[in-house]
Amino acid sequence: MFKNIIHSLITKGIVALINFFILVITSRYLGISSRGEISIFILNITIIQIINETYTGYSLVYFIPKFNLKKIFIVGIIYTLIFSSLSNLIIVFINKQIIGFEWMGYIISLIIIINSFNSVILLGKEKVKLYNFLNLLQPFLLMLGVMIYIFIFNYNSFSAFVFPLFFSFIISCVISFVNTQKLVFNDFSTSTFEIKPIIINGIICQVSTLMFILGNRYSYYLLPSTNKIGLYSTASSLIESILIISNGISPILLARVANLGNTKVSTNMTLSLSKISLILSAIAIIIIYIIPETLYLKILGNEFIGIKKLMLLYTPGILLISFFGIISNYFSAIGQLKTVLLCNSLGFFFTLITAPILIKKYDLAGAAYTANITYLIIALTICLTFFKINKLPINNFFSLKSDFITLKKLLFNK
Repeated sequence: MFKNIIHSLITKGIVALINFFILVITSRYLGISSRGEISIFILNITIIQIINETYTGYSLVYFIPKFNLKKIFIVGIIYTLIFSSLSNLIIVFINKQIIGFEWMGYIISLIIIINSFNSVILLGKEKVKLYNFLNLLQPFLLMLGVMIYIFIFNYNSFSAFVFPLFFSFIISCVISFVNTQKLVFNDFSTSTFEIKPIIINGIICQVSTLMFILGNRYSYYLLPSTNKIGLYSTASSLIESILIISNGISPILLARVANLGNTKVSTNMTLSLSKISLILSAIAIIIIYIIPETLYLKILGNEFIGIKKLMLLYTPGILLISFFGIISNYFSAIGQLKTVLLCNSLGFFFTLITAPILIKKYDLAGAAYTANITYLIIALTICLTFFKINKLPINNFFSLKSDFITLKKLLFNK
């Protein structure tokens, strides 16, 4: 298991480095306003994707071995065409799409969702190497495309990001689609198919994800200008890179707990890995604290004055996510998605209340304060639930002896 965690961390680390390079290039050469437009554009696509993935998302993996794959795929494509179209119309209607790029928003979101759907099928059929390759290919192509548009075609606007984004997902989608079709047409299973359990499970999972994401991203819609959105979103993206630690551990834990079930071993392993994630994240934040803001400005450009302060204001929330994010995956693995949904929804409820007040009073800092409050609420509720259902004493949080035993098992258990 330890080797799987290391491999996962390396893979996600490479993707994080590519995304960081994209962020630096777009910040430095496209400017803070374009970064704001990019953030809104990506947030809109993310929301559309979350809504659509009530059927096509990762919760579908559970049903792929059980249901007829051809029917799963056909229904998925029809579902995507309908709900992606409706979601885009709503975003255009409420005037939240980037002006002049409404059709690009629709086309790109559609391609991204189909590509993600293909990837879910590949993962469900345990084509892990191809799945990981596609996860690396798309951001690499995006980085390459952005560099070509900026340095060769001399674009210095939002277009220098959106068109490479389109081409990177087109190429990735073609590859994933071809390989998915091989699986679909070679599937001669006579298994039945039911859409109801897929949708119910998907709704719980995706609404929970949406509530979590909006805990911070909802502030984008309340900030008064694209310049401020650009500054805050860039600060968020930079400090959130620390979450590759939590995100690298989570899928490995998810798979292990799903196989072990809700046992004492699963509980101890979850708590120990949560602490490890928290400690490693805290070390990473100390390193970020040491780096002077002049270095950030040298890399990103002088428009991003104040970015380090915003990053540090947001660090309590990052530390909280690094801990409770692991526990959230534990609940997902034992089939208690409703627990995660309730905790995330409670956090978003506080976002809706506090964001308008704090942003109006403290501007950009208010957005960071809002995120911290939201994640504190989620952390408290999800951790208290974890300790309660497993009948763990609170002092287990401070105990290190059991963590060393768990680590030893992870290191030497083949």
